[in-house]
Amino acid sequence: MAEIKSFNGVRYAQSEISKLICPPYDIISAQEKTKLQKNSPYNMVRLELSDQSGTKNKYVNAAMLFNNWQADGVLVTDNEPSFYIYEQTFKDGGKTHKRCGFFAVLKAQDPQKGEVKPHEKTLSKPKADRLKLLRAVKANLSPIFGLFNDKNKTFNKVVKAVTSGRPVSVCVDKDGTKQKLWQLSDKASCKSLEQLLKSQNIFIADGHHRYETAWNYACECARKDKNSKTAEYNFVMAYVCPMEDAGLVVWPTHRVFAKPANFDTKVAEYFKILPASAYAKLSKTSGLQPLMVYENAKAKTLVLKNEKFLARFMPDKCKAYRNLAVSVLHSILIPELVPEKITFVKNDKEAIALAKKQKNIAVLVPATPVIAIKKIALAGQTMPQKSTYFYPKVSTGIVIHKV
Repeated sequence: MAEIKSFNGVRYAQSEISKLICPPYDIISAQEKTKLQKNSPYNMVRLELSDQSGTKNKYVNAAMLFNNWQADGVLVTDNEPSFYIYEQTFKDGGKTHKRCGFFAVLKAQDPQKGEVKPHEKTLSKPKADRLKLLRAVKANLSPIFGLFNDKNKTFNKVVKAVTSGRPVSVCVDKDGTKQKLWQLSDKASCKSLEQLLKSQNIFIADGHHRYETAWNYACECARKDKNSKTAEYNFVMAYVCPMEDAGLVVWPTHRVFAKPANFDTKVAEYFKILPASAYAKLSKTSGLQPLMVYENAKAKTLVLKNEKFLARFMPDKCKAYRNLAVSVLHSILIPELVPEKITFVKNDKEAIALAKKQKNIAVLVPATPVIAIKKIALAGQTMPQKSTYFYPKVSTGIVIHKV
């Protein structure tokens, strides 16, 4: 079973924290990092992506800053174990959306087993980086993002009274997403949320590298600790949200790369070529997703000629996996292309502009449906890297969990 519990969160002492939060580490560019550092000497990017300081490497420096901020009262630890209700109000597609979930700590399990279900492959380099940071700071600075089933809307009923009150923290990020945080320490309410998730699977939406890092760290610590079963390092901070939440938005992640020599040959052999105008309509179907290829200022839609190719190239994958455009792309068109040779872009116009600038090609893909993520995770399968982009991201610095 998935095990969650409340925790004594570490938070900024001030309630308005717009200048103190930052995005997740893996989407911060060098330019944005500089801007965030200028926002405040206490911006969370100074911990998430710390710099070397004198003889101290960046991880040791992050630990020193974290300790100093606590000693100076910039960060304070809540007295009571709590869950933290987190609401984001944002715009997407010209409409205003609201997504609400909560921060808890989740017992880490072997990513290949158990009730916590990943859906994307991970890379060794970012996991090594995050492990060094976790060893030094001994805290989850940013959460993983998980999804759970809540058809009866139990979560909404439990937290309704809390969210009608005054939040403990508020902020607005650079994209205009308004964020509110409420502390929930009422024992009966906390017990209700624990019970809600007790018999559930939790599907990782975002933070696969952080989750595997938490598991690796727990295993590492347990080898040295006789009291490992009750230790806090067994738990990782997670933001969990109902799958039924109306504000759950998934964006596609497009690909830009230099065209392989056999690309056109494979297109001719396995795909029907349709006008670019067909892409939008076909993207809305519930079956096999299309691809759009942009090259030399021209775009075309690709649809697989025969679904038997899916079984041929993905014999061990479930139907939900095979139907995804990212799966078709990586399994049939560019199986030999490593992620380091691909630029991942979430905006279609930016992907096309980059391809044009680099004289490469852009492949646009539809968003991955949430139901497909669930089916693939339950099948114990993982999609190619960057197959999903849940929007908006959960900000780093809202709350911290010390391990």
